[in-house]
Amino acid sequence: MPVRLAFVSAIIWLLWAPVARAQPVHKHVLRLEKSTTATAVEDFPGKRTFYQIDAATAPARGLLVLLPGRGEPARDVLSATSLAQQAAGRGFVVLLIGLNDRISLDASGTRFLDAAIGQVVRQRPALARRVVVGGFSAGGQLAFAYAEKLVRDSIQRPWRVRAVLGVDPPLDLAEHWHRAQYHLEHQDCTAFRAGDQRILSELTHELGGSPEQFPEAYRSRSAFLRSDPGGGEAQWLKALPVRLYCEPDLAFWQQSCPALQPLDLNAYGATALVAGLQRQGNTRAQYIETTGKGYAGKRRMPHSWSIVDAPDCAAWLQRCIAE
Repeated sequence: MPVRLAFVSAIIWLLWAPVARAQPVHKHVLRLEKSTTATAVEDFPGKRTFYQIDAATAPARGLLVLLPGRGEPARDVLSATSLAQQAAGRGFVVLLIGLNDRISLDASGTRFLDAAIGQVVRQRPALARRVVVGGFSAGGQLAFAYAEKLVRDSIQRPWRVRAVLGVDPPLDLAEHWHRAQYHLEHQDCTAFRAGDQRILSELTHELGGSPEQFPEAYRSRSAFLRSDPGGGEAQWLKALPVRLYCEPDLAFWQQSCPALQPLDLNAYGATALVAGLQRQGNTRAQYIETTGKGYAGKRRMPHSWSIVDAPDCAAWLQRCIAE
């Protein structure tokens, strides 16, 4: 899909030396024109911002795109995990891109990712075939959906995805809907009622309604569909290195909602996806389960970037682009 954009501002240098270890962070602002194909619900034209950390090596060896969780400013990824800095140290140009607090990848989200990546690839053509995408929480769902799109629609873009990673993402949007609906109907999880209501509202807004009403929308927008024998769109990951990180601390969540069960955790879908890929012959699909690593600052939080061993993950990324 052709993308019309205007470069709105020059690169702004943000000197976050304590965070980025002397690697400057560049702020880019793109102007995306109104789409001729996206629906009114999908479209978000106008100024869109993303951040870039250049590789510490010359020339750069790869391009890593990281997508934050819902409500997380893209630049805050730098303080939540050292993965971007670790990857930059191993030769990656790193992009931090927020997709407007959406949980499913629509035409406009794809347009924004294409525009940001395209800008880097035009400047550094050698990176076109060494792209890795990853994300946390809803950003992980978006990262997997975009990776699948890159594999499926490979003729539409000059770049290729080499690996994909997710940090505790809700990959199956149909199950995400059903879990929220179940707890609202049974009124057994009052601590998370507002979150469950938000999930139903957002998915209704983005996909039209329930999975029963719009099965094809859920199939096409979910990174993984457990009810589909082939995993839905996850079928496109059969030959791709995959890493999924989860810290399924059920006891922690049951402190707030005793009714929660293992199937309520994102790890349930992550393990199913990896198992399905392995059955299809993908020997490079990995599920990494952690214990006691999840913190947001000093506060215990299993659902966080901190469950990723950043140096180890960056080394894995380097191996993926070297293959």
